[in-house]
Amino acid sequence: MYRWRDIRDSSNRISASEENTGRDFILNTNRISEVVAATDPNHPEIKSKFFYSDNPNSSREGLSEVWTSHTVAEITAHFDETPASQAITLPICPYNSPYKGNPVFPLRTPIDTTIGIWSIAYIDRYNPDPTNYVWCCYYRGGFKRLEVLTSLDDSNYYPTLTTTTTSTTTEQR
Repeated sequence: MYRWRDIRDSSNRISASEENTGRDFILNTNRISEVVAATDPNHPEIKSKFFYSDNPNSSREGLSEVWTSHTVAEITAHFDETPASQAITLPICPYNSPYKGNPVFPLRTPIDTTIGIWSIAYIDRYNPDPTNYVWCCYYRGGFKRLEVLTSLDDSNYYPTLTTTTTSTTTEQR
């Protein structure tokens, strides 16, 4: 993603320092609407934009406008994918920290937690240790938003919403 602007308050989830490089996200396709081709002379890598809803069950949440390097065809191809399961088990770090103290050892044991895949809003690598952890934002019920730190087994893995395991990727999201 190169831009993620919340329409409600014009805040941008992509920092100015990341605007040229982008940030990796996994988004849930059940929250995407109005995908259209887009260009930006300052960012030739941008190929499309769309509206995104963190919580499609709430009319209080406004839509966000997202600009990405993926084409309309690449995005819409994911709309028809059938999930391997309706749930995913993630190793969630207690207290959203893998460490019990300072210095960083000993490590806390992650707690395997199963959540419904359609409740996931997004998965984000933005954290101090992006090779080993990602943030997963999901909703419990209609309004309870949870952001949890979950551990990864390898620097090239991301949890996916179409499998119950992880998959290797080298493409930018």
